[in-house]
Amino acid sequence: MKEASLRGAWPVLWLAYRDFAREPRISLCFVLALTAVLAPLLVLFGLKSGLVATMAQRLVESPHNREIVAVGARRYDASWFERIAERPDVAFVVPNTRRIAASLSSLRNPRNGRLLRAVQMVPTAKGDPLLPPDLTPPAGTGQLILSGPAARGLEARVGDELELRIERRRDDRDEGVVWRAAVTGIASDAVTHEDAVFVPPALLVATEDYRDGLAVPGLGWEGDSPRQGVREFARFRLYATTIYDVAGLQRALEAEGIEVRTQAAEVETMQSLDTNLRRVFWLIAGIGSLGFLASMAANLLANVERKRKELSVVRLIGFPTGSIVLFPVTQALLIGLIGALGASAVYFPVATVLNAWFAPSLRAGEQICRLLPSHLLVAFAATLGCAALSAAWAGYRAAKIEPAEGLRDV
Repeated sequence: MKEASLRGAWPVLWLAYRDFAREPRISLCFVLALTAVLAPLLVLFGLKSGLVATMAQRLVESPHNREIVAVGARRYDASWFERIAERPDVAFVVPNTRRIAASLSSLRNPRNGRLLRAVQMVPTAKGDPLLPPDLTPPAGTGQLILSGPAARGLEARVGDELELRIERRRDDRDEGVVWRAAVTGIASDAVTHEDAVFVPPALLVATEDYRDGLAVPGLGWEGDSPRQGVREFARFRLYATTIYDVAGLQRALEAEGIEVRTQAAEVETMQSLDTNLRRVFWLIAGIGSLGFLASMAANLLANVERKRKELSVVRLIGFPTGSIVLFPVTQALLIGLIGALGASAVYFPVATVLNAWFAPSLRAGEQICRLLPSHLLVAFAATLGCAALSAAWAGYRAAKIEPAEGLRDV
């Protein structure tokens, strides 16, 4: 029985194809109707995918969005930093001193005499998200990395030796120390727009002690007796592993009573935009798909009604009912396949134009309208599935055609 059904199916498939090709104008109208519905959906989904992917990529790539900044005054000892560094959602943490102590009084380039005042010092170490992975962090007090604005202000380049100066007031006297440090790297402008230098945490500790009036024997800086006991820090530099870890890490720190400031709101905005765009897309896709399904189902049904005599003759000569159902289904799949190819042919030029329009505001590798191969495969599969579904009504009516109807008109 199954073999007979299969033998009957192939000729009906061929007949459906021949009938589709014999009426090119009607078939073309069906295909164009599908293309007109599917092409805008592909462009809309490409915009949604490209826009959200671009925003997410920028959020992920920017370390500033993973930064967690402490607000208010607290003290953090070495054990706290060790415990935080062991968390899987922490990518980088380093101690930082009081803000007033974390700055140079002046920074001078002896090569050209250029001078900057009140230059911020930023503690850094291996794995700093703000610095390129191939840039070795400065070691000791004799090395530093300049920010882009500071390098331009000093007209400095890698290899220059700069004069660093810090000042203090002790016992009603103004005091200061000067030492030299070599420029080992220059950070990009995206890191900070301020005059800043990246230095080891040990240098910040030394400058904080000096400003507190204490001696720093390791650098030959005179003052009161060096600090004794456990070292505590007023601030820290902390970065989450990913932008999606920021909210959880923020909650964990706040549970310890540490008030922090993050970019979690921007991450939530991006996620909300993704959700809302997805809803808009599926709403428009649903309306368009229902309209297409209704239109194609009505057209296929009309086609079956138009060919009742021919189909009844096919039944009369012995083709089984199941094979007759394949007649409208095959034509629907042909319409779906050609329409999907036509919609893709429309999408790619439109996407190219849109990406060209937005190119000035995009970075390298970014696209405002983008569909992955997997997206296109899903779109093709959904189109063919909807096409087959729309043929179900026509197939049901075709299966009800009696063989005797072919004899009435003989």
